[in-house]
Amino acid sequence: MADLRLERPHSPVASRRFRPCLFRVLTLRQKPLSGRTVLRYSRDRMPDTQNAILLAAFGSRLPGAEASLDAIRTRARELYPQHRVETALTSGTVRRHKGAQSRHGQSPEDILKGLLREGVRRLAVQSLHVIPGDEYKSLERLVAGLKGAGGFERIELGRPLLGNADDVRLVAQTLLTVLPETRLPGEAVLLMGHGTRGRANGVYQDLADELRALDPLVLIGALEAEPGLAAKVDELRTLGVCKVHLMPLLFARGVHATRDMAGEGKNSWRAGLANAGFACETHIKGAGEHPVLAGIWLDHLREAVERLSA
Repeated sequence: MADLRLERPHSPVASRRFRPCLFRVLTLRQKPLSGRTVLRYSRDRMPDTQNAILLAAFGSRLPGAEASLDAIRTRARELYPQHRVETALTSGTVRRHKGAQSRHGQSPEDILKGLLREGVRRLAVQSLHVIPGDEYKSLERLVAGLKGAGGFERIELGRPLLGNADDVRLVAQTLLTVLPETRLPGEAVLLMGHGTRGRANGVYQDLADELRALDPLVLIGALEAEPGLAAKVDELRTLGVCKVHLMPLLFARGVHATRDMAGEGKNSWRAGLANAGFACETHIKGAGEHPVLAGIWLDHLREAVERLSA
């Protein structure tokens, strides 16, 4: 969210004109709501409009992992200067770690209800998830509940990175443009996805098939689902490679990328590959930090914004 700042009027006339508004904002900032403090935004950072954009990411507990979200928020504000642009985190665990008053510490529900109270009538919500898994489905249900009577006049949800078959093909082609520059011929790249339950996990296999057709030495596995690291080790051995480059297919460089993939612990993917006899090089840049991949999420946002006025 925007920084919490309050500008002091410079003239007596301005002071008289703005004093009621100033009193109201100060009162609201101090009033508890469900045990938490109501947050307000600096007016110089907030367009006076009924249109808004909410960027919803899973989030991360690690300092510095917000680079992906910061970059996309900055780009969205440049592309849509007449829209308020806010951010929210879909992970309750991350929100509890950061605290409600953190810049990125509020839930989509909190932000959406706040925007509704403040007069926003048309809203585009952009998922910054990779696949349409549980986090995205929860966001989808929330958006559906705020349509129509008592909600927003128009609210549209932008799909995640791998939202449909066309996205899978495009992402596969795009990933080939961000592979490590240090990779030499005959070396493999293993992408680590998060993984999820149910049918949505099949998106990883769809992506694996597309990547195999483009470059047989670019593979993808899942951290918390199948195919996991063991299956990928078998595949790498079949391919006969000696060195593997590890990259996350995760929005941000959070705990999964830095610890579970590239960490020094015995359970990391890096350690698992080393124990299997492979030389390993790690690259922990989040997918949202690659402008070409961030551009796909922003294209989905553009489509959602266009639907608002269709």
